[in-house]
Amino acid sequence: MGREHSVGELLERAVTTLRSEGPRELYRRGGPYLKRRRDRCWKRLLARAGGIPAARAYLRARRIVRPDTITDAEPFERLWIDPGRIDLQVRTASNRWGRVVDGEWDRAAVPFEETVSYRSVEAHFRHGTPWRETAEFEQYRERLEAGEQPKGCTTEEELESRFEELDAIYEQIATDGYRSQPALWADRPEYQRTVFYKWDRTLDPRLDEVTVSIGRNGSILHSDRGDHRLAIATLLDCPTIPVLVRRRHARWQSIRDEIVSATRRSDLTARARSHLDHPDVRRCHEFEEPPAENTRSAASTARD
Repeated sequence: MGREHSVGELLERAVTTLRSEGPRELYRRGGPYLKRRRDRCWKRLLARAGGIPAARAYLRARRIVRPDTITDAEPFERLWIDPGRIDLQVRTASNRWGRVVDGEWDRAAVPFEETVSYRSVEAHFRHGTPWRETAEFEQYRERLEAGEQPKGCTTEEELESRFEELDAIYEQIATDGYRSQPALWADRPEYQRTVFYKWDRTLDPRLDEVTVSIGRNGSILHSDRGDHRLAIATLLDCPTIPVLVRRRHARWQSIRDEIVSATRRSDLTARARSHLDHPDVRRCHEFEEPPAENTRSAASTARD
């Protein structure tokens, strides 16, 4: 994990930038750092104010007012699914929990294996390509040269250190299997806390899972978090991984509503019945498969 700079080092950098490039450049470069510090403080305040329980209560209240925009599903429930099922990545990410959204967003998706993250992870772990020579590293290098701070990094060395963290993640998954964030926190709370408060932007560290959206027909689309871990899990043929659903298409939510509200299997439309084994709804019902039709014995057939 990349080392976080001390206050003295940051002040020294700020003075150097101010003297050599002026206050405008100092403001431009310092803005991302100040934003990360602000976000870090907000996360800690949210955790002290209730964190996940507070967010859950807010979503329940919002659903009462705007039921068409918030799902009935538990917003922070993990679904364990085959990573191979997440074969598309939606272009428009969602940074809010429990949302129901109509429109064409689920059709603007690309094959996950064609994304720069997957191609770079595959090149590194399957073909031995150094991180610095991958397509994703090159994209971040260009952002560095443009004065940005991708992944909170200000130099190529820091950026390479961030990518090298993926080597440890790969080895851990290959050795111990894919584990959820709560399980990792239970084993290494201090390490996980350091990683989370330095880099993460979600509500609670235990929510730092692969996130997905569910399209109109139940397709599970990678959303905006955990692309490297999903790529690693795919390469290692992990049987299942935990994911969190941020967004559901309004048409899928209507299917979910139908299944949840039905009291008998016969009440369901053919469309809803075809999704009874979907990871998002299979725990919402107790409908059994219809019993197989009794076959007649040869003797009874003869009597008929």
